[in-house]
Amino acid sequence: MKERIGILINALGVSDSGGVSVLDKLLHECTMNNSQSYWIVCNENDNVNSLIKKFRIFDNINFNVVPYQGFIYRLYYENILLKKLMNRKIDLIYNFTGSFQPWIGKPQIIKVHNLMFYSAILDKFYKEQGQFFLWFKQVFFKRIFFKFMLNKAKYIEIQSSHVKDYLNEFIDIRNKFFFIKSDINVHEDEFLTPKQYDFSKRIKFLYIVGPHFKYPHKNLSDFSKAMLSLKKQGVDFEIDITLSLDQLGTSKEWDSELNKQTNFLGYIDNKKAINELFCNNTILISTSVVETLGLHVIEGIKNGVIVITPDEKYADIVYGKNRFTYSLFSDSSLLYTINSVIDYSKSFDKKIFSQQDYLKISEGGKFKNINNVFNEVLNV
Repeated sequence: MKERIGILINALGVSDSGGVSVLDKLLHECTMNNSQSYWIVCNENDNVNSLIKKFRIFDNINFNVVPYQGFIYRLYYENILLKKLMNRKIDLIYNFTGSFQPWIGKPQIIKVHNLMFYSAILDKFYKEQGQFFLWFKQVFFKRIFFKFMLNKAKYIEIQSSHVKDYLNEFIDIRNKFFFIKSDINVHEDEFLTPKQYDFSKRIKFLYIVGPHFKYPHKNLSDFSKAMLSLKKQGVDFEIDITLSLDQLGTSKEWDSELNKQTNFLGYIDNKKAINELFCNNTILISTSVVETLGLHVIEGIKNGVIVITPDEKYADIVYGKNRFTYSLFSDSSLLYTINSVIDYSKSFDKKIFSQQDYLKISEGGKFKNINNVFNEVLNV
């Protein structure tokens, strides 16, 4: 029997819902190729542990679980301790969370699905808010390491074409090989017909955000202030938010006046429960300063609900231009857009179908399976 190709998947740092969803899809793709063995290095947390239980039944998928001990320890593990795994037959390293090991002589792919370190508009926002030390801690310090790694890398995997443009502002992308890979399912049965809207009844606002909600790039402030203004207008609405009351209680951006009309859902890992959030009279709002993809918005479009997103380049490319938008860092602009949606006299069906068609087309030209990317690098 021919010896399997060995792939080491470095997934250290994955913990929140977006990263876990993409990792789940990746591992599904790995199960389709029995000619390769996969060694997944990951941190121990509840979300990842559920994936381990799900995929450990496959004989070509192996997990090496590392307790999370901070960013510095991660760098130490990746560049020193990771070499011990090289005793196994490893032909390729796939760095799922943006790392690179320059002292390991193996072909490597870097996946970039966090643009927090490569966004000029986010840098400007930190500085305008007088948050220089927070910017240094959250962005600049890690940017030094990730820029160094990207500069050393030859193969880079991205989720959308706009990521190249953002990276190009910070690194020289010449002589880099980019692979644009789809991380969402766009089968016809994944798309639901548009939901029904009657704004004479109570409106549901859906705000999907993970544990990094305190970071400025998630921009909770725009949402919170717009909701307060809407409340003062006397609009009948409620909020579904994927955080707990305890979590939001620690945020300076959240106003407790909204608590009575908010359903604090916490993290939801059940797909059926998530899909139930996309119901009639629901408007999904995303206030992210920058995204490589924005799975929460894509799920909203696929499930046929109205989405409101920032009027930014990344959103134009990922979701298409036929959508409701607002200007970042302007709660008055978000409020205006919400009122425009409420007063919209036409049917929403055409706009939602148009967004769904755009997703199908835009994802159609990307790599569908990670093994195709691996084969391109390994020339097999």
